[in-house]
This record gives sequence, C-alpha cells and structure tokens, in this order.
Amino acid sequence: MTTLQRSTLTLTRLSLALGLLASSGCGDNGTGDDEVGDTGDTTTGDGDGDTSETTAETTAETTDDPTETTAETTDDPTETTAETSETETETETGDEIPPCPYAPVDGDPAFGLEVVAEGLSAPTFVIGHPQIPDRLYVTEKSGAIKIVEPGSTTANPEPFLTLAVNDFSEMGVLSMDFHPDFPDDPRVYVHYSPQGPLRSRISEFTLDANNPDIVDSNSERIIYDKEQSQGNHNGGQVHFGPDGYLYFSIGDGGEQGDPNNRAQNLGTHYGKVMRVDITPSGNLEYTIPADNPFVNTQGALPEIWAYGFRNPWRFSFDSETGWMYLGDVGQNAWEEIDIIEAGGNYGWRPMEGNHCFGQNNCDTSAGPNQENADGYIAPIHDYGGANRSVSGGYVYRSCEVPAWQGRYYFADYVLNDLYALTWDGTNVDYLGQQDDTDNIVSFGTNAWGDVYVVEANIGFQPPHPANSRIFRITPQ
Repeated sequence: MTTLQRSTLTLTRLSLALGLLASSGCGDNGTGDDEVGDTGDTTTGDGDGDTSETTAETTAETTDDPTETTAETTDDPTETTAETSETETETETGDEIPPCPYAPVDGDPAFGLEVVAEGLSAPTFVIGHPQIPDRLYVTEKSGAIKIVEPGSTTANPEPFLTLAVNDFSEMGVLSMDFHPDFPDDPRVYVHYSPQGPLRSRISEFTLDANNPDIVDSNSERIIYDKEQSQGNHNGGQVHFGPDGYLYFSIGDGGEQGDPNNRAQNLGTHYGKVMRVDITPSGNLEYTIPADNPFVNTQGALPEIWAYGFRNPWRFSFDSETGWMYLGDVGQNAWEEIDIIEAGGNYGWRPMEGNHCFGQNNCDTSAGPNQENADGYIAPIHDYGGANRSVSGGYVYRSCEVPAWQGRYYFADYVLNDLYALTWDGTNVDYLGQQDDTDNIVSFGTNAWGDVYVVEANIGFQPPHPANSRIFRITPQ
C-alpha cells in the first residue's frame, strides 16, 4: 500500500485560558469512562448489527458488476469533483454564491473568536448553506436542527428538522450534510441516534415543497441503520467527499480497550470510515462504489474505506487539496490527527496514536502519515495526557487572512484548547490566547472557507440549557 507523502508537520497551539475541566474521562468527549456492560441492545462476536447481514447478502451483487449503478462516478472520478467546483461559483439555475465578503488582512494577525450563534442547547455540529454561506444550520444533541440567519445570532423559532432521538451518552443528532447539488437537489443527510434501543442511523430527508426553511418530516429514507452495544464511540460524522460519495464514521463500539478487536476486523462496521453511493441498489439503500478498497476482499464489508479507529468523532475534507483529516479520540494517553487514504489501517487497538497499546513490541518508528512495519499508518500529529479528547476540525480557506490558508484547526474538548497545524514545514507559530469558551466539541465550515468552533457549554450530559455558542475564527 502506498501512503501519502507530506512535508514536515508544524503545530501551533492556541491555549484558551479556562483551565482544565474536572468532569471528563478517558477521552470520550466528557462523558466519563468507557462504558462496559449490557445496555439492553448488545452485539455478538464481531459486534456487527443487522445491516451487515444485508450487506453480506448483496456484496456479490454489487461486486459482480459494480459499475452498473455507479458508472457515471466511477468511470471518471474527477467528473463529480469538476462539477462541484463549478457550482461553487454558479449553480445550474444561475444563482451565484456571494463573493467572500472580507477585506484581506495582511500579515499574520492575532487570533480571535467572533460569536455567530448563541442560546443553543448542546450543539454538536454546524454547516453553512451552500449558496448562502453565513446562513448556519446547527445540529443539537437532543433532536433539533436549527437555522441561524445572516445578521442574527439566535436561531429561527421553527426548527429546520426535529427528530425523536435517544440522546444517552454520546448519542443524539450528531452531524448533517447537504446533497452536493443542493438546493437544486433538495436533500439533506443526517447522522443521528433514533429513539429506542441504541442505534446509529444515516438518513436522507427532503425539503418541504412549500417551505424551504423546513424539512418534510415524512420524507425520511433510512440509508444506514446499525445497532450499538454502548452509547459512546458511535462515530458521528457524515460528509460528502469531493468525489460525490457519502462518507461516514462509526466508532469501535465503546467497550474499554475494544476487547473484541472490532476496529481491526474488516467483517464489521465498527471502528471504520465508510464510503457509499447514495443510489439504492438491490436490498440496500445505497450502492458500493467500484473503487472502494475492499470490494474484492473476501470476508470484508465493501462499504469500508479505512479502518483501525477508536472513536472517529470528526473528519473533514480540505476544499482545496481534497485531503481527508480525521480526529480519533484516544483511550488512555494519546489523541491523534490522521490523513485518511483508501484502505488505510490507522492502528487501533494495537496502537494508540503512534504508540503501543497493551503491548511492547509494536513498531513506533514511522514518521507522520507513514506506514510502519506492521502496516499501521502513523498520525500526522498526536499528543499525550490522561483525560483528553480531540475534536477534529477543518482547514482554513477563507479570503480574510491569506497567511492562515491551509491551517487545520482542531481542539481538545477537555482542555478547552484550540490548535492549528500545517504541512508547510514552517516554525511553530503561537497564534495567541482566547478565553470565554467551554467544551469545544466540534467545528464547521462554509463555502467561503470560514472555520466555525462549536461550544457545548456544559458537555454532553443532560440537562442541556440553551447557553452554548458558535464562533467564527477571525483576526483580532
């Protein structure tokens, strides 16, 4: 397997001076130690749920002629990317995205955070409307997706979508994305935990035909539905890639130390990043892309794009390079940021970050994003310390500060620290210290390339008072 080659990693650490939070555990987004024991909906053996049985039954069908329903995208995978880049400035209906509204700031200015939304209840994710970049869509853990209009910092009274969810532990509404051709194609995709027994679900919804500010509540099409044995490590991200395919992450199942080694088992969805075509095929609500790395691997689930993750809570794509960045929450000592490639094995649970986990004979000599002697790809960055929890972020591509172009911003949920790293090989830059934030759980972006910081003010556990905020990274 070839691995991506990158230049020397530069890390910039932004310390948000609120100090350490005492109420967190083992890098699980503040929800306490890993959950062990029966929650009433357990999995067996490889830990796989009911959708894997359907997948196994239809694998032969999708791999015998995988181009049948995906020829348009798999014959020329750059075609969708080219179309996407064109729609960044003009859609098929002629609606143009407003130009980046900021006057460029010279040099490398001090770092600031601007409040763009407040009064939110345990927000988990934010994304800008594809054609109205400063119109924000915010997912809340307890079931709502809300819209914050340009010029306002409070959400519209009527939610965009309200879902009945199980918000136990790290469950609830976790993220969303728009169809690549939105709003011409009025579909949205949500990663959430439905009410009832513990499950992870990816669903498609369609805008109300009479009101584009809300979703038709009867339009749900379930694309992926998977039972969970625990309420943590459910994954959480859903994101269309530059190739037009839908990617989503699922954690290792939540039991301490991944005792069944699910993350290394290609026969289960746990501890994986998945990649599917949203076109239904046979008994599945999606099609397997012909170039998925394990389509022809016996015993492997063909949806798998990459594996060896513990809790891949957040990932994103750089809008310029297409690189996929992922923050994987560690067990006891190491948090990591990875660059994800097709078929890559990122090491959990033999390794935690670029360090041995539960053994002493693993290879720790690999450089950033290099494959070691055991076939595990090292992170581009890891950092240590007990009771930490990395929140993966986004690459800055805004016109506002040209010097910040290409910086990847991420955070630690427990420490309230915000970081930036680049691959440009420069010296470490200390971008300054901010305060008045708490529990950085997630990030978001928009078509202008802004980076948003999501604050879940008192963490993931109820009650969820409406006092959390979203910030935009700005120069001071």
